[in-house]
Amino acid sequence: MQGFQLSVEKQNLRLKLRRKRAQAFQVDQNNGALAASLLAQKGEALLSLPDISIIAGYIPIGSEIDPRPLMSKFLPFGAKLCLPEVIEKNQALQFRTWSPGDMLISGKLGTLQPLSRAQIVEPDLVFVPLLGLDLKGVRLGQGGGFYDRTLALLKNKGARAYGVAFDEQIVDDLPNEPHDQLLDGVITPTLCKIWNDERNANYIVQD
Repeated sequence: MQGFQLSVEKQNLRLKLRRKRAQAFQVDQNNGALAASLLAQKGEALLSLPDISIIAGYIPIGSEIDPRPLMSKFLPFGAKLCLPEVIEKNQALQFRTWSPGDMLISGKLGTLQPLSRAQIVEPDLVFVPLLGLDLKGVRLGQGGGFYDRTLALLKNKGARAYGVAFDEQIVDDLPNEPHDQLLDGVITPTLCKIWNDERNANYIVQD
């Protein structure tokens, strides 16, 4: 019964947080462009992180905040960019190289992804979409488990994962299950904070 109650709680939270995200997106009269620009400015604090060469983001769907301006900040430092590809329903994501302006194709579950000829890579920094996040690093996603499966593999190899979101998506507390992968930090239009990262335990930026 406890597992069922937790599932219902998460579903109710998803409905509430989808509304909050949609409202935040609608307030930005430039279809999220202003928020994406401010997000990129806050995320400049991450440019000094060591051992970062491959950056993963995503093409936003609906009211998701756009991480592409933030991703592009890393290009002058020689980093490669990549986007996720859904392989199968219960598998981890795969990542292929991408540059701004590259052609994209429709993937499974309504996503846009690079062409199949794009190189498969493993990112060492992942910007993760979400519905909600608390300041302990607990993330609430759409419920498919793709990022939990993916981060379980990547973080074992040293990758870092940061949530990107509107400020309205940050909440006090979220339910946490054993399979949920904690994020290492969060970037919003007004906040950049890193935690859960032993390699940079003293590296915390917060406004």
